[in-house]
Amino acid sequence: MSKQVYICGCEKDGKIEKATVEKLKKSLEEKNIGYTYIEDLCGSVLKNPEDLQGMCHAEDAMLIGCQPRAMEKLLSLLGDSGANTKLTFQHIDKADEMVSNITAGQAVTGDAKISYREEWKPWYPVIDYDRCNGCRKCLNFCLFGVYAVNEEGKVVVDQPANCKDMCPACARVCPQEAIIFPKHTDNTIDGSDGISGKKSGVNLIDQIQNEDVYSVLNARRSNFKMSLLKKDQLKMAEEERRICSCHAAAKKVDEASSEKNDKTGHSCCE
Repeated sequence: MSKQVYICGCEKDGKIEKATVEKLKKSLEEKNIGYTYIEDLCGSVLKNPEDLQGMCHAEDAMLIGCQPRAMEKLLSLLGDSGANTKLTFQHIDKADEMVSNITAGQAVTGDAKISYREEWKPWYPVIDYDRCNGCRKCLNFCLFGVYAVNEEGKVVVDQPANCKDMCPACARVCPQEAIIFPKHTDNTIDGSDGISGKKSGVNLIDQIQNEDVYSVLNARRSNFKMSLLKKDQLKMAEEERRICSCHAAAKKVDEASSEKNDKTGHSCCE
């Protein structure tokens, strides 16, 4: 079966540099390997998911873009149609090695494009349910109604368009690092391993019995540093939420003032 190659350009944000995308395209074209270019995966998932069905049902496909975990969890929003176990994910910065292993005969020829046709910048959170423990801190922290609880008692992203552009505050308060903002550049938020990486439930006594004591103590010191980093993240979250609240309040005042001026036919500044 021929491999199908898909590239996300993240055009509605610019997180992925255009030069990097163009370099990858050129590399594929030089090898006579066809690909499908997705202008913005985050946007297409919400606004035109039907355009992604070919990729989601492909027998052998590779999606190249931002963080692999972020792309995988984005496609999970499509439900069963996005659960393609034969689709592999590759960060665009590490795509060269993967591409070098594909020959023209192994790849589908002919280029195509999946356009994102909306003006709205698709900035919204994605929940990684493999990590989520259902604590609802995101739900309680967000002031803008992005989250809700479904009939099964699970927290879901109910109103993604309510999310404030470039505000990742809810992700910073998540103890499991289960909330992903694919378009953010911070590796604690964008779907990479984050601050803590793999978490361990092994207690100190068990670790000392099974491992070198100095290694265990060094790991504990690293965890302490991570805790301090997490405290910094919480402070940042509170400040980001405060700024977004101020902006939202100011926008409402402006809208109310504009509506009043429209009704009276003159401006209060005149």
